[in-house]
Amino acid sequence: MASSSPATLNFVRMALRILRVIFIAGFLGAVGAAGYVIYNLLHDLPSLEALDELRFTATSTFYTRDGTPIADVGTVEDGRAIARQLVRLSDVSPAAVVAVVVSEDQRFFRHYGVDFIRLFGGLYYTLRGDVQGGSSITTQVVKNTLLKNLAGERSGLAGLERKLKEFPLAIQLERRYSKEEILEMYFNVVPWGGNAQGIWAASQAYFGKDPSRLSLAEGAYLAVLIPAPNTRYLDLKATRKRMHILLNNMVVDGWVSRSEADAAWKQPLVPRGWEAQYDTSGNLLKAKLVDPQARIMPDLNIRSARYFVLEVQRYLKEKLGADKLRAEGGLRVYTTLDLKMQAAAERAVTGRKLPDGAQLALVGLDPASGEVYAMVGARPGTDPGAEFNRATQAWRSPGSAIKPFTYGTALEAGWTQASTVLDAPFEYPTPQGVWRPKNFDNTYLNRAVTIRYAFDRSLNLPAIRTLEAIGVGRLGDKLKAAGFRITNNLPVLANAIGGGADITPLGLAAAYSSFVNGGYWVEPQLVLRVEDSKGRVVYQPEPKKVLLWSPQVAYQVWDMLKGYVYDVPPGFRSSLAADAKIPGRIVGGKTGTSQDAVDLWFAGATRGLVATLWVGRDDHKPQRMNGVEPSSSIVNPIIWHDFVEEALRGRPAGDFPQPSGLISSGMDLLTGDPTSSGGVQALFPSSQTQRQQAAIQDTPPAPSYVASVGPAVASTPVYQTVAIDQQTGCLAGPDTPTDRVVWLQVAANRVSQYACNGN
Repeated sequence: MASSSPATLNFVRMALRILRVIFIAGFLGAVGAAGYVIYNLLHDLPSLEALDELRFTATSTFYTRDGTPIADVGTVEDGRAIARQLVRLSDVSPAAVVAVVVSEDQRFFRHYGVDFIRLFGGLYYTLRGDVQGGSSITTQVVKNTLLKNLAGERSGLAGLERKLKEFPLAIQLERRYSKEEILEMYFNVVPWGGNAQGIWAASQAYFGKDPSRLSLAEGAYLAVLIPAPNTRYLDLKATRKRMHILLNNMVVDGWVSRSEADAAWKQPLVPRGWEAQYDTSGNLLKAKLVDPQARIMPDLNIRSARYFVLEVQRYLKEKLGADKLRAEGGLRVYTTLDLKMQAAAERAVTGRKLPDGAQLALVGLDPASGEVYAMVGARPGTDPGAEFNRATQAWRSPGSAIKPFTYGTALEAGWTQASTVLDAPFEYPTPQGVWRPKNFDNTYLNRAVTIRYAFDRSLNLPAIRTLEAIGVGRLGDKLKAAGFRITNNLPVLANAIGGGADITPLGLAAAYSSFVNGGYWVEPQLVLRVEDSKGRVVYQPEPKKVLLWSPQVAYQVWDMLKGYVYDVPPGFRSSLAADAKIPGRIVGGKTGTSQDAVDLWFAGATRGLVATLWVGRDDHKPQRMNGVEPSSSIVNPIIWHDFVEEALRGRPAGDFPQPSGLISSGMDLLTGDPTSSGGVQALFPSSQTQRQQAAIQDTPPAPSYVASVGPAVASTPVYQTVAIDQQTGCLAGPDTPTDRVVWLQVAANRVSQYACNGN
């Protein structure tokens, strides 16, 4: 064959040169384009300063006053509810730490942020169909924090951008932080399936325990879940195989001994939602996923004191805002709850015989500070998902439990415990018709009795007459200041016995505190302080108090409340609250039964505690017990007693301190006459020296106007305390201005002489 002509050879050489130029140009263009793309992807790398400022959303935890956790409140991240609690590395069991490190990044302590061996190994196993994480622990921290917006990208330009940014950031991270600090970050940010973020949530979700208590077996299980937690959770058998490989690797690398690995393998591991059986060698014999949702952490995980926790959550949303509690989270909320008292409250209301269809609420608080120690918001067995808290949301008629405020207002006006008032029926015209109030038992004495006797027997008619004498406006103002709601904001005579007024069980406890703490209404306190994840106090409520009474008036009411428990009126065998007595303690309190027994109450106090118990139906229907209308005196005091006795066991007893300006004197309970024996000891203002003077008089003094009310001073005839309008000389009416009212003590058979002007 003829050799190629010089022209042909020149053409070939020229073509090769052109191709070489084109190739080089293409290569350089490709490199340039790639460089341009990489530059655009990497030129805006996040600064590690952002990591220092990063605030992880986290679950908030509620604690009792002594630091026992009682609830976890989930948080919202990127519009999704998650569970996460930030922990220190020291809060995680060493076995779990080692298992995760060996499983996720075996050379973590030897590389500088990027493990190329693991990277290519992960790619190899993934191509074979077994998902393996190729990222190092350091790059995973970067992915789940600084590159969180790209964390879900695995392909395309976004996936390339994430990978390219991970490597330089990981190297920077290794230069800035220690391995232990990086590992701690990792344990707080890695997703573990479901709504669990971080080791704390994973430990709770899969095993219901804190991460400090994880065993080697449990740690190995959680470790092998990480690359694909939602998939691997559904296949316990395959996950066990991965655990076996991991445990062997841990032995080979010298992290655990063979015996420790064997013991972990033989542990009968049953994650939440699974039923499983093992043989003694650790082989899985049977496994069944019975509840795939069992590992999902509840939005609000309540461990104890459900209704108290719900109330704290409502309170914090009001005070801090929903964003602070839910979107940011990570708060440590130290509450006022006393776990021992809460347990006592729950035991006291369990298994009790109550009226048909009745619900209940029980509250105990410190009368000095208002700190709530215990709260039961529903009868045991109530729908566990229900959130209506009867202790704080049920506004109900207090019945006769309001009478301490009626008589306290009279004492404030100058009456004493020996002041007398008529126990007899009467009629009172109202826009709705004639009102004919009655005593609870439909009987009356038809004579004047002391207000202490009327209080001891919870008589309605004397209470109403007392209010008529002192003025409804005066009591109305007192009730509103004490937290009661007045119907239509209009005080009426029925307020004297609980009509036209309502209050919650928690509110009544706060109001009763005023009788034993020097005269102050105290705002109930649920929270001691709120700290952020770094222990800084971000909220601390300021206690609020309102002066209702002078210390002397308050303590006289307390004296009457004690009398309600311990006095035995003539003709009776015991008090109406005898079941509230606690051996070794001084107790005072008052029952309350609203009309038709719709509401049953007992509110009382002893040193260190004020407690209220309400029993009633949610539908406000009259209650029946064994077919008859029950009285609060046979239902409430014994339950109250059982709670308070157990709640205060081992704590100081004794009485509340008595203020100066009061004297104790014997009096006849029915008439108020001074007596040295056979009556009761009652407290009086020191200025009431006329009691001692009257005790030696043979005949009653002539009726006279007095600036303040004194006691009835004679046994025959019966004397009655009446209010007189100085301007008219007639009996004062409900609308008579208080500055025109004076008090007169006259024989009962002469009261009618002052009934003029229609009064």
